[in-house]
Amino acid sequence: MDHGQAADLKIGKDSRDRSAMGINRVSVLVTFYNQEGYVDKAMESILSQKTSFGVKIIAGDDGSSDGTADAVRKWMQKYPDKIELYVMERGEGKQIPGFRASRNRINILKHVDTEYFIFLDGDDYFSNDSKLQKQVDILDSADNQDCTACGHNTDMLYKDNTRKPATDPSLKEGKISAADYWIRHYIHTDSLLFRSSVIPGLDLKLLENSFNDNLITFPAVKSGKIYYIPESWAVYVQTSDGIWTKGNEAVNLIRNMIFYDLAVKIAPELKKQSLCRFSYLWTDLWKIRKEIDASTLEAYEEEARSKGFGNTLRWIRYRDLNAFQKAGLWIKSVSVRCYAGILRRVL
Repeated sequence: MDHGQAADLKIGKDSRDRSAMGINRVSVLVTFYNQEGYVDKAMESILSQKTSFGVKIIAGDDGSSDGTADAVRKWMQKYPDKIELYVMERGEGKQIPGFRASRNRINILKHVDTEYFIFLDGDDYFSNDSKLQKQVDILDSADNQDCTACGHNTDMLYKDNTRKPATDPSLKEGKISAADYWIRHYIHTDSLLFRSSVIPGLDLKLLENSFNDNLITFPAVKSGKIYYIPESWAVYVQTSDGIWTKGNEAVNLIRNMIFYDLAVKIAPELKKQSLCRFSYLWTDLWKIRKEIDASTLEAYEEEARSKGFGNTLRWIRYRDLNAFQKAGLWIKSVSVRCYAGILRRVL
């Protein structure tokens, strides 16, 4: 099916008949924007999965200006019952890449009607053809019903064909609590198979412009655990033009301060863990404080004001603070770093 904007949530369609071959139990949510040359690799890596159940693809195109959507449609002609496509129109005016990418993900998330789902960026791909079967088996196990997701390591592939693991190779197989994950670990979202039962608990309005990377993982696992497998079963292609790699330092740091403010709102009970994860922001922002230009951060300021992100607003408006307020921000920058160091040792 080829669609425009997403309709209402479609959660709850019964996909629990585990004995029936062909019943869709997993949705792979693939997001594209001007990635025509990557479509075939991503699609092949999904459609080649060996499973005892059905797998559907929900593709979201963020109004690409190249032939990305048409490339997806060619696959739809071959597999009309396996692939859905939702295309977002590209509006007029300034486009914020991170905001657009987030809304593209949420747009297709609303169409999940299977027991499990996983995201895949359009320029990445799965590298093990049994990964979805193995992850479903783990989450199906009676021993793992306390886990809301199952993830694994991911290779970061660079232009010179060198690879690095996205997750620390020393991390062993087993369960990771939300608190422990948020302080100490990183697992790339291309690897994480989630239970769809987490979707109704997501505040999609709050997350509308920030549903990227760790802000996909954190809201979904805050009330459960991740079962982690150290083997690498996916490839994260480093293209140097992603929403994080091509932004300037101030923009990237302000984005992450928004993520900190968001994390505290989403899970206030994990505020200490969020402080540990994002403590570097105060030090790094203090170093470039004189370079922060609010006129170049209007979209982020609007986002912070509309959602009550106080820390983000103070940094965006640093130049407008009086001497006492600036001194207070310096004191907080020093104290956050010290406090976070203590917390990491005791939590």
